[in-house]
Order: sequence, then C-alpha cells, then structure tokens
Amino acid sequence: MFVLLAHGSSHAKHAEQVNVLATQVAAILDEHVDVAFLSDEALPKDAKVLPLFLGHGKHLKQDVPVLMQDSQAAELPALADKADDIAKLIVSQLTQQSKRIHILFVMYQFTGFEKLVAALYKHAKGCSMAAMSALHGAPNVSSVLENIQAQGVKKIVVQPVLLFDGHSLDMCKTLAKEVDIELDIKPALIETEGFADLVADIFKTSRVG
Repeated sequence: MFVLLAHGSSHAKHAEQVNVLATQVAAILDEHVDVAFLSDEALPKDAKVLPLFLGHGKHLKQDVPVLMQDSQAAELPALADKADDIAKLIVSQLTQQSKRIHILFVMYQFTGFEKLVAALYKHAKGCSMAAMSALHGAPNVSSVLENIQAQGVKKIVVQPVLLFDGHSLDMCKTLAKEVDIELDIKPALIETEGFADLVADIFKTSRVG
C-alpha cells in the first residue's frame, strides 16, 4: 500500500489538494494511493509511506520516524531528499519561454532547506536574476522585493516553494503585494506540471527495491 504523508492544515484547500495529488499519482502508477497526516495516530501497517516535506526540519527528523515506528510502516525517501529534481523541475517550468527573467524564490524558512536553496540557485544560474526570501526568518519577501525594485527591475516572477495552497501561500501573496512592482506570482508546486510524476517516481523506485 502506498501512502502520501502530509503535514495537515486548517486551510480549506490543503486536504483537498493532497487528495488531488494522491489521485494524480495513483493514475500514473495504476495503483491506489492513500493520504495521511501527521495528526493521524497510526498509518496502515506495512504501508510504503512518502513524507511530503521539502525541508529536513523537526517533523521529518522527529515526528515522522515516530509515526513510522508506531505503525510498522516503511518510510520512503522524502521530497527533501529530492532537492535537485524538484529545483530542476521548478526552474524548467519557469524558463520554458526564456531564461531572461528575474525570479524570487520564497522559501518557508532557510533552516533545514539548505539543499533545496542550493539546488534552486544552481539550476537558475542562467537567469537574469535569482533571489531568495523566507516567510519565517530574514530576508523576508517585502525587503527582498524592495531591494530588487531599487535595482531598476520592473517585473519579477515570484515562485513560492510550497507544496500546497494554505496559510503560508496567503502570507507570501500578501507580503509580495506590499511592494509596488509588477508581480507574476506562481502557484504552489501541486499545480506545477510534472510534479505528480516526480512523486510517482519515488514509489516506482520502491517497487524495484
């Protein structure tokens, strides 16, 4: 049994989008994919569980292993371990038309997300500009946009490096709109073409193993 393990949120769209991703992955694999959240007391026994976390933070280091052990489930590589693949996917989608774009990647935070930050810089090095900001910590979205605006940039692509819609994405949009610069705010990764395939590939690899 395959299971996607998400953080969970009180935001109305979060659970809906996690289930959408499960449906997309199931269609690719031609196999049922269940959904679980950190708040669940247990997971299906002997399930192969893919943690949907982009950073190596407390949840992935502490909460997920406890849940795995209590459930006798098998933990597959988390999305945080696929930083290079995720960054390559994000940048390739943003630069389909041209690399002559200014990009602001908005991370949830930098601590625990170092590999993803490095991978995004690596794959976006051919762009006109690639900057980083954090929703929790410095530099924040508004301050980075103000700095970019001061350099004479008229338009910037804002890419929230977030899995699903939720309170963090709402915060990102609110902070970005505080600065008088033309914005192209991209959606969460759930709406990125090829993201479901990336998730499905982790399950496919587990079949081989």
